[in-house]
Amino acid sequence: MEEQIKELEQFALDHYEAGGHWVVETYSEEDYIEVLTKAKTVAKAKKELKKYWKFINERQADCRFE
Repeated sequence: MEEQIKELEQFALDHYEAGGHWVVETYSEEDYIEVLTKAKTVAKAKKELKKYWKFINERQADCRFE
């Protein structure tokens, strides 16, 4: 599982500017394990991570400062 975690970490790093930073800066090894366990495959886990950071990006964009 260690190699799979490293692959997910690298995926988030590779997409840092697009939103992967939310994962890089907040996920622990346990979080990656949880995603992998639920997703069953690395490919599906990557989709879940991307879905997560896109959701967070959208929420951030909705914040308005006046």
